[in-house]
Amino acid sequence: MLVTLTLNPAVDQTAWVERLVPGTVHHVLEAHIDPAGKGINVSRMAHRLGWPTVAFGFLAGETGNLIEKSLERENVQHHFVRIPGQTRINVTVVDKSSGAASSFYGPGPSVPEESLAEFSALVRFWLQGGRVLVLAGSAPPGVPEDIYASYIRTAHEHGVIVILDSHGAPLRAGLAAGPDLIKPNVEEAEGLLGRSLPDEEAIQRAARELAQRAGTVVISMGAHGAICVQGERGWRVTPPNVEERSTVGSGDAMVAGLAVALARGQDIVAGLRLGTAAGAATAMSEGTELGSAEQIEALVPLVRIEELR
Repeated sequence: MLVTLTLNPAVDQTAWVERLVPGTVHHVLEAHIDPAGKGINVSRMAHRLGWPTVAFGFLAGETGNLIEKSLERENVQHHFVRIPGQTRINVTVVDKSSGAASSFYGPGPSVPEESLAEFSALVRFWLQGGRVLVLAGSAPPGVPEDIYASYIRTAHEHGVIVILDSHGAPLRAGLAAGPDLIKPNVEEAEGLLGRSLPDEEAIQRAARELAQRAGTVVISMGAHGAICVQGERGWRVTPPNVEERSTVGSGDAMVAGLAVALARGQDIVAGLRLGTAAGAATAMSEGTELGSAEQIEALVPLVRIEELR
């Protein structure tokens, strides 16, 4: 079982306009509304890849209902704890003339102490039958910054592999608990290390440094692929050349591929291959749509992986 935790899910609204001009009225050409949150997307993609998964998180109000109903339509198993307020709505406006996207992310509703205790008990129970735990996204108000660290320790007590995909304080605190794999992008790695990573050589050094605190480090570089370090070994991953329509959800799809491969008992190279194909398939898809299993299967052989020397 692949268990995902999304403490701060969202409804993603994406709108396309001909040209984005601040301070003016725009007519929307196209709009999508989708369930979102990193862990939720990981479970959605894992389900498409045919691996059993259950998504956990907090939901609130009518916007929370939208997420739950969307997952039910996709037959993705889920367990959410209800809290007061409204699940946040994240808005992305895409300028079709340039392809540039501007995103606006809300903080999310505050989590009551009793709701957090109920949620943690639920997670501990399900981890008894888990193989991989994915901790993803930001922490909402009312949740301590070291919450991921506590879940990492609990998962390791049950022999569960942990993937951490977050940023800022929750990532730093979680890293101290020794997750099995982290997948920051370049910007998140820069924030973690407190320095810029201007080129691939700097990214490789950063991955080796971070690998002293996590079992495996995958630094994603968007269309340029990823750098992975595990112990003394490292790899450069080059994705297939695809027509990119939208990168929304590509990082989450990559995490799902990594998680599914590790849950199957495969090595990190197999995970990099599946994860990169899943990310590329999602980049090929319109708007916030995830890639399909058929697209991913076709792209897997086209992923290039070279061992670093």
